[in-house]
Amino acid sequence: MYTLKQACQILNLTEHTIRYYTDIGIVEVKRDKNNHRLFDEQALDWLKGTKYLRELGMSIQDIKTFHELCMQEGDEAIAQRLDILLKQKENAEKELEVAKKRLEFLNHKIEKEKKILHHLLPDDKNPSKKKYSKE
Repeated sequence: MYTLKQACQILNLTEHTIRYYTDIGIVEVKRDKNNHRLFDEQALDWLKGTKYLRELGMSIQDIKTFHELCMQEGDEAIAQRLDILLKQKENAEKELEVAKKRLEFLNHKIEKEKKILHHLLPDDKNPSKKKYSKE
């Protein structure tokens, strides 16, 4: 059994985060005689899974639903879990496309700055060097 502090160190999560997950019922924990949370290996596994799903951008509600479905037997529960994961994958693919476009833009800007540095292009980004018409 692990204390809250130990669970935090093992999983690299804050106490606040772990308390929140236990308070909303995503992760069930045992309590000692002083009502302090105690975590067994199964609770740590649930917390680790929750951490990864959050890092993937999954909402707390979807994670909670996913965990509830994990506790159910049968193909219907599995199909619903699969739907949640497929939805998350679709979201991740959209985010990846946005990130690729940002990276492409950044690479373009870097190349332009290199050319300016090597005096292959004028430094037209510096307002003091711009030529303004007097109209």
